[in-house]
Amino acid sequence: MAGQEPIVRASELGEYEYCARSWWLHHVAGWETAYPERLERGTQAHAAHGRTVAASQRWLMVGLLCIGLALLWLLVQ
Repeated sequence: MAGQEPIVRASELGEYEYCARSWWLHHVAGWETAYPERLERGTQAHAAHGRTVAASQRWLMVGLLCIGLALLWLLVQ
């Protein structure tokens, strides 16, 4: 089977989507963490950041909706 393309598993796609640098370090560079507690803290930090980004996107939509309603109100006046 020499010369065949490597198989990419669905779990690897999810890992890449979550953090491309982490995927590269693990699957290409062959790096394994010697500090699993730091890895866990980093995972938690990524999750917290993701929640912050999602909340900011929701607030942006709320703001745009308010602007749209204000413009509509001005047009009706």
